[in-house]
Amino acid sequence: MTSLPKIFAHRGAPAALPENTLEGFQYAIDVGADGLELDLLLTRDGVPVITHNPNLSGDTTRGAAGNWLPDQGPAINELTLEELRTFDVGGHRPGGDDARKNPHQKQLHHCRIPTLDEFLTLVKNSPRKVELLIELKHSPTADDHINPDDYVKVVADSIEHHGLVEQSYIHAFNWQILSAAARNHPQLHRSYLSALRSNDPDGTVFSGSPWMDGLDPDFAPLPELLAQSGASVWCPYFLDLDRENLTLAQEQGLQVMTWTVNGEEDLRQELQTGVDGIITDDPKLALSLRAEMGPSNSNVHVLEVPSK
Repeated sequence: MTSLPKIFAHRGAPAALPENTLEGFQYAIDVGADGLELDLLLTRDGVPVITHNPNLSGDTTRGAAGNWLPDQGPAINELTLEELRTFDVGGHRPGGDDARKNPHQKQLHHCRIPTLDEFLTLVKNSPRKVELLIELKHSPTADDHINPDDYVKVVADSIEHHGLVEQSYIHAFNWQILSAAARNHPQLHRSYLSALRSNDPDGTVFSGSPWMDGLDPDFAPLPELLAQSGASVWCPYFLDLDRENLTLAQEQGLQVMTWTVNGEEDLRQELQTGVDGIITDDPKLALSLRAEMGPSNSNVHVLEVPSK
């Protein structure tokens, strides 16, 4: 027997509304998502804002005159918040990658990149509690002079100001960020994102990885390393996870939440693996498939996750 996984809305709900927008997050809350996942970057004046790429994307961003930006627009950390507010992120360029990926997404106008404070105000005013996976985007090899301790502090201060510590997770691929959270803000839950180098040339988990802050997967199984680090959540790419590591992680007291699961077939499979949470672009579909399993969790059959 197992509990049904929680459903986390990835960047809001880009299958339905533009990603990382207040409108998308409100939609995810309204359809019943158990949690929200979001991406943070810092502006030039140090304000945490909700957006995924280091540079504004021409695929999803229009300038003040309504024109689509070039493929790669200005860097977030080179713009002040006031400058960033002049851009519209309420849609996608016709024929672009995002339009092909999310053909049913509703297009909005005059939609601005939100700040973390605006997002947390929305969550605070929600009629029901939702959990938050707050991803602090940062590459350990970037030459941007961002100090992990300072980065975490500005985010932690905002979470604490809004009284949302209990339901918030600091979430990152760069485990230096999570070490900073552990040192300075131990009251915050920590979620360790991972992608195996063996399955992805851009993966973050391999011996000597700068992303792992000194941890070595050759020394011990990843779930054991994370448990010893005080992690609350392990968040692997869903195709990287096998039965052995899922079982080990849960035995070590970790919640296991997988990213990013889309499409009916993959969602149906993942809902039956025994993971604790699923991150998806389409929370409405995931919730409807979970509801088909019935209101009781007692009859869920756990499928075997293939061993690697």
